[in-house]
Amino acid sequence: MVNYNIKRFCWVFGVLLIVSFIFVRLLLGHIGDYSVSHLWSDLSSSISITAIFAFAFERWLWKLPIFQGWLVPFPSLAGEWQGTINYNWNNADSSKDINLTIRQTFLRIQIIIETDESMSRSICGSFDIERMRGRQHLIYSYLNEPKAMVRDRSQIHYGTAMLEFNDKGNSMAGTYWTDRKSVGDMNLKKVSEQ
Repeated sequence: MVNYNIKRFCWVFGVLLIVSFIFVRLLLGHIGDYSVSHLWSDLSSSISITAIFAFAFERWLWKLPIFQGWLVPFPSLAGEWQGTINYNWNNADSSKDINLTIRQTFLRIQIIIETDESMSRSICGSFDIERMRGRQHLIYSYLNEPKAMVRDRSQIHYGTAMLEFNDKGNSMAGTYWTDRKSVGDMNLKKVSEQ
């Protein structure tokens, strides 16, 4: 699984809090003033600045190259993807074109797949990245809801997919399996960023 370096995050946000505290005290001319009301006010402002940065980091800033690798252990896969699935279900092989959408923040990832017959939405998702073993996978479980007109032959079901992505984060391939005993291979290319 992904190794979130909690100690490094604590250091980064701790340093940011201290730097913002010093900046606020300088800006307001409170250096050398140790009254409780000014200290408390300056600390509150510093915590607010750090909280705003943390919110912006979780939503957008984590994608910046400056944070990749040392602080953020996975790439941004957010965007629109297109590809095909080749699958076996009821002892019959077939293939289908798919459109996949990934919405991603630092702490969350949502995968949505649309075909001509159904829509799948992820229930949970995570990364399995171990560079020493050459593993870079997106793993997620999903609920597939077929359109009403095909439910007589394709019931609602759960599944799990494991997709390996390249270093640029613009192509993925892997397998999936479901609780209705279907399996398949997926090949995807990113067509737009989000």
